[in-house]
Amino acid sequence: MLEAQIHMLLDKLSNDEFDGISNPEQFIDEALKGLKETWMRQLTPSDKNKFRLRMSNIGRPLCQLQMAASGAKPKRKKYNFKIQMMIGDAVEAIADVILKMAGANITGSKTQVKMNVGDVEILGEDDIHIDDKVYDIKSCSPWAFDNKWSYGYEGLKQSDDFGYVGQLTGYAHAQNKDVGGWIVINKSDGRVAVVDADVPQDEKDINLFTVQYNVKAVTEKHEFKRQFEPVPDVWRGKPSGRRRLCKSCEFCDFVATCWPDAEYKAHPDSAAKSPPYYWYIKD
Repeated sequence: MLEAQIHMLLDKLSNDEFDGISNPEQFIDEALKGLKETWMRQLTPSDKNKFRLRMSNIGRPLCQLQMAASGAKPKRKKYNFKIQMMIGDAVEAIADVILKMAGANITGSKTQVKMNVGDVEILGEDDIHIDDKVYDIKSCSPWAFDNKWSYGYEGLKQSDDFGYVGQLTGYAHAQNKDVGGWIVINKSDGRVAVVDADVPQDEKDINLFTVQYNVKAVTEKHEFKRQFEPVPDVWRGKPSGRRRLCKSCEFCDFVATCWPDAEYKAHPDSAAKSPPYYWYIKD
């Protein structure tokens, strides 16, 4: 229903059909105020690079959290990383305007939340509440939109490299609210999907347990264990005989520290001008 509301509004706007659509000036002013605040945080010094458990990271793979907590050196980010983050902020502001214009039943937004796990206090700020359920707004690449988000919650949880399930679980649990899902916007072509997290209670309990266990394991300094193993390298549908790291490791900031013998290089069998690069394991 929510996705249909959004698509219907955007279809009208894209075809300059404004009858029955509310004046967006107030919505735009509110979104720009929030965007200014987020961009200021992106462009000014802060201590956010200092590791602490927070709602935005508690759902990430445990090995990644342990690496960060240990003070391991992360890989250097690409020069365009900050622009990617600012684009994500802008997409969230756009989504805020579109949701209000579409008539979504917004029951809250930007709530400062706190969750206690034992003696540890986890803080964060959620995105938006619709029909009294907690939703996150995400921007993504065309590949992620088509190959992950388009498969719904089941597709996300199979490769939740950034801990989105745990993040949303924490936001909802901290406020004693139900999990809604994710409003996802393809930052390349503007496609929009609403991914509902309609999961049974036992799975919600498992997701919460995972979050709580991660917090405990990090704070109590449990023994470090890699959560992922190398995968067979396949080229044009055939095994090459090589092994490389899985995508979860490729996305991790600590891949070089965790796998010191891995080598990041172009695929040896590719003759393309711009070949794909992978982290290969030396056997």
